[in-house]
Amino acid sequence: MEKTLLWIQAQDSALFCKINRNKHISVYHQLMSIITHLGGAYFTITFGIAALLLSAGSWKAVSLQSAAALCVSHVIVALLKRKVWRKRPYLIVDQAFVIHNPLEDSSFPSGHTTAIFSLLTPYMLYSPIFLPVLLPVAILVGISRISIGLHYPSDVLIGALIGTTTALAAAAFI
Repeated sequence: MEKTLLWIQAQDSALFCKINRNKHISVYHQLMSIITHLGGAYFTITFGIAALLLSAGSWKAVSLQSAAALCVSHVIVALLKRKVWRKRPYLIVDQAFVIHNPLEDSSFPSGHTTAIFSLLTPYMLYSPIFLPVLLPVAILVGISRISIGLHYPSDVLIGALIGTTTALAAAAFI
């Protein structure tokens, strides 16, 4: 088991370096620094509340699914961050690029990625016409978390799975 975990960590670090080492492209870094905020608490909570207040008809149910998935997924993320302590990559990987004022809590899983997937998945399920726009946005938030040095790819992948799974559950029960 330990060999497997070490192999996963090595692969995770290698992929992290490939994505994170674009630091010489300042426009790329600036764009990723903006995109990452789409998965942050301010945006996701504001969007969720606004959607609940402004939606009507069947869209109201979709907005409720989205808000419920966001709430449930955050509980799961909070529990996992306490249970599975993982140092952030910039603390381990030599010469990792990281934004200023970096976070020091657990890297696993990515809360921003979880949030954006839990928030947007119900809308993609209800109206697939939004899929070509919303899915790339969600994926870019995940990539941005690696690009700015705060998460490993596996943190982002698990965050996307948690967000998507909670959204699917909310859609099934609401």
